[in-house]
Amino acid sequence: MKNILYKILPVCLLTIGLTGCEDETKYRPLPEAVPLTMSINEKAFVMGEHLKVDIKVEPDAEGNEVVANEDFDIYFTAKAGTEDVANVFEPFSSIVTFPKGEKQIQVDFPVKTSGLVGTTTMEFVAFARGYKMANSSQGIKVSDYYRISMSLENNTENVVTEGGKFVLVAKVDKPSSVPLEVTITPKEGEEDKYDNLPSTMTIPAGRTSVKSAAVTIKQDYEMTGDLQLTLNLESNSSVNPMTAPVLTITMTDLESMADPDLYDMTTVYENPNIMFISYDDDWFTGKETAMMTEGTVHPNAELGSQWKFDYAIEFHKNATSGDYTKLGNATDANKGTTLALNFNKYAKITDAGELNICVGVEGTTYGTAAVHCCKTLGQIWAQNVARIYPGMRIETKVRLGGNRTGFIPMIELKNPATAGRDGRQSICLLKNVTGSAITQLVKGVTAGDTKSVVTAIPKVEDYNIYWVEYVDENTIKLGINGSTTLEVTKDMMDSWPFTKTATGTSIGAKGLFLIMRWDLFGEGNEVSSELPAGWDTELKSISPANYATEGPRMEVDWIRFYVNDNYKREADELVNRDYKVSAPGKFYQFY
Repeated sequence: MKNILYKILPVCLLTIGLTGCEDETKYRPLPEAVPLTMSINEKAFVMGEHLKVDIKVEPDAEGNEVVANEDFDIYFTAKAGTEDVANVFEPFSSIVTFPKGEKQIQVDFPVKTSGLVGTTTMEFVAFARGYKMANSSQGIKVSDYYRISMSLENNTENVVTEGGKFVLVAKVDKPSSVPLEVTITPKEGEEDKYDNLPSTMTIPAGRTSVKSAAVTIKQDYEMTGDLQLTLNLESNSSVNPMTAPVLTITMTDLESMADPDLYDMTTVYENPNIMFISYDDDWFTGKETAMMTEGTVHPNAELGSQWKFDYAIEFHKNATSGDYTKLGNATDANKGTTLALNFNKYAKITDAGELNICVGVEGTTYGTAAVHCCKTLGQIWAQNVARIYPGMRIETKVRLGGNRTGFIPMIELKNPATAGRDGRQSICLLKNVTGSAITQLVKGVTAGDTKSVVTAIPKVEDYNIYWVEYVDENTIKLGINGSTTLEVTKDMMDSWPFTKTATGTSIGAKGLFLIMRWDLFGEGNEVSSELPAGWDTELKSISPANYATEGPRMEVDWIRFYVNDNYKREADELVNRDYKVSAPGKFYQFY
C-alpha cells in the first residue's frame, strides 16, 4: 500500500504543479513586443512652442486592440547630421518610460523661449529596444522665428543659363494672419540683367507660399564667363524675417559655352588675311597672295571636298582696278525723312583695302550708303560678277565699328521679286541689332514665315567670316567662321522662294542679289521710340571727315563665291566680271 502511495504521489504533485502553471499563464501572460507608431504635432517650431510626440500602440497582426504588457523605455535623440542639437529644447526628455497597460502616451518637448538664432534642421528619433516603431524618425525645423525663404522653383543649385528663365518661390513654414511682403532688389549694377523681375512678392494671409511669373536672365552677347548674380531680400515683418538676406544665382555664360570654332577664322582659312589674285601685276609685290582661278578647290580641306572657287571681290586700290562705284548704288535702304542715301560720301575703298560703308549726319537727318556687289549700272537688279543660284557658297570677311545704337548694319541676299527693304524672300548673313548679337535668318514670302538664330560674337569689332551655303534648291546653311549657326530646309517653311525658277524669269534678273547696307533702328522710315535719349549725340559730335573712322561703320575686306555640283549656269547667262580685261578667269582685286 505504502509502495503504491509512493508511486502515485509524484504524479499528483506534477498534476498540481501543472495546474498551477496553467492558471499562472492565463492570468499573468509573458511580456511580448507590441507594434508602435510615433507621430508629432508639427514639422516646424519657433521659440516658446512645444513639440508634442505621441507614441501609440497599434492593433496586432490579427487586428486586435492591445496594450503594453510591460513597462519599457523609449529613447529620444535630436541630431543635425552627427551633431546633437537636443539643447534647442528645454527640457529634453531623452528617456521616457511607456507604462504597462497603456495604449498611448504623449511626451512634451518645449522649445527654448530665448537664445535661438536662425534655423536648426534636425532628425528627431524615437527608439525602444525590441520594439518595431513606425515613423520613428522625422525631420523637423526649430527656429528663432517663422522665417521667409526665397528659392528658385525646381532648381536647388540656383544655376540658370544666360537667356534662360526661372521662377521665384517665397515660402514661410507657418501661415500668418496678415500678408507677408518681400522686397526684391538686384545688386547695384545688375539691374539690367533681368526681364520681368518683380520688385515685391506677397504671401497672402493664411498661405505658406507664393510664386512669381517667369523671370528671364537677359542674354548680354558678351563673353563674360559665369557670373554670380545677387538679389537682396527684405521682409516687411519683424516676426517673419528672411532666412537669408540675399539669394545668389549662378548665370552660366552662353558665349563661354559656344563652339570655339565660332570665333576662329582660321577654321575657314589658315591665313584669312591672304589676298586672292587671278593674274600677275607689279603692284602685288611684297603682298602675300594666293593665285585662284575658276574651278580651284576651296583651300579648306573639308570645304574643298564640295566647293570650288568661282569669283572673288578683293577690295584693294590700284591704278588699274577700276571704279568701285561699279558695285552699284542700291536703292532699297531706309530713306525718306530720316536717312538719306549718299553713295559717294558714305561708301569708299580705303587705303587698307576695305570697302567702308559708314553713317553720318546729312543736314538735318542722317546719311549712309547701300551697296550691291551683284548689279550692273543701268540695269536695275541685273546681275554681274556672279549669279547667285542654288549650289553657291558666299563668304564675306567683315568687321563692325563705332557706336551703332540706332543703326543696324545688314548683309543679305534678296530675291528680285521683292526688292523692297522689308526683307521678305531674303537670306540674312549679318544683322546687328544690339551689342555683339548677330542675327541670321531665312525669310519666306511673308514676313512671319521666318527661321532665325541670334549668335553672340563678342568681338564683332574684329574681323569675322560670315557665310551662307545655298546648298541646293532645298537647303540653306548659315554660319560664322568655322561654325554652322542655322540650317533651314524647304519642308521647315510655309514658302520657299529660293529655287532657281523662283528667283526670276528674265535672263537679266535671274538669281539672288547681295546687298550691304545700314538700317535705322525701328520700323519703316521712323526712328524707334525705344531708343534711349541722346542715342545720336555721339554721332552728331563727329566731324564729317571722320565718319568712316569714328562713326557707325561696316568694313568689308573681301567677298568670295564658291560653287558645288548643284550650281547650273545657262549658256546665255553672261557674267560681266571684268570691265577692263576680257581674259576669262581673271578678276580685279576690289571688283
